[in-house]
Amino acid sequence: MKRFACLVVLIAAALSGTAQGGAGEDWARITAMDAGPQKKPASRDEAVLFAKNHLAAQRRLVEAYLAAYPRGPHNFDARLRLAAILAAEGKMNGNPENVSEALRMYAALESSPDATAAQRADAGFRRVSLVMQNQSGSPEQTRDAVVRAARTYTATYPGDRRGPRLLVEAATLCDGVPSQKRDLLDEALRLTDEPPLKQRIADDFRRLDFLGRTVDLRISSVDGGTIDLAKLRGKVVVMIFWSAESPHSLLWLQKFRTAWQSLPQKDVRVVTVSLDENRRLLDDKLRALQADWPTHFDSRGWEGATVRKLGINAVPTVWIFDRKGVLRTLNARDDYEAWIRRLAAE
Repeated sequence: MKRFACLVVLIAAALSGTAQGGAGEDWARITAMDAGPQKKPASRDEAVLFAKNHLAAQRRLVEAYLAAYPRGPHNFDARLRLAAILAAEGKMNGNPENVSEALRMYAALESSPDATAAQRADAGFRRVSLVMQNQSGSPEQTRDAVVRAARTYTATYPGDRRGPRLLVEAATLCDGVPSQKRDLLDEALRLTDEPPLKQRIADDFRRLDFLGRTVDLRISSVDGGTIDLAKLRGKVVVMIFWSAESPHSLLWLQKFRTAWQSLPQKDVRVVTVSLDENRRLLDDKLRALQADWPTHFDSRGWEGATVRKLGINAVPTVWIFDRKGVLRTLNARDDYEAWIRRLAAE
């Protein structure tokens, strides 16, 4: 009988070791997928196809892992990954139900009694981030929802370094409500000890100080001229901060260049500030855009004197000045058409 009992124990131990080994190998296959698709796409469409196929393959691996090891050592992380994959697929395929399912999964993980405090915070951060990325409704509704989500996370997980970051992100939506923007930045500054975030907050305060004021700025232009805001009084001025090395900037500028043809152009001037270090690359992109707008370039990129003076820390950033030279909006990236038409008509 003792022999039989020992045999049972040995078999159980062997099976347990095999399961753990299998779980470890399967998890390694999942994490290896983090490297992304290994094939180099030949076009944008092919890149999208590769990304979709890669997400689908990741999802199948994670689902298989959860089915095979319902109490595996990486179960919580696997469910976090599955939610992230569903959200990414939902956004890529235009399927809001996938995003909603991901939010439900994050909420369930956040309230799981088996989760550690750190795991609950991770799930909560991902949930709030997804909420912030997938708002619909009016700009005011979006702003209120994002601010509420950021503040709720900060209150729920005091001391978590991501809380202040969320507050700063929420503040980016509050350019039209300067008092609320200042409150969020003040709160974030009190809660963080991270130098990079403190620098970003300082930049945000610097920009905010220019809102509603005339700005004295006289800078060189790549065509040998000068961009002088004082001499442009009487015109509506659209000032675009961008970088030829930023695909996001280039895509936005292409859309703006097209929209510009149908916008009021009498008494409206466009000037740009390049955050580049490579003059040749800048010139190539300006030619490709067929843009003859006066452009400032000092080869110092993000450390340029103009950029530092104005507190620019993201591209593209779009400032618009009214005819009196007063800065009316800190970032009209998404609603520049309405701003240009409104100020041109004043």
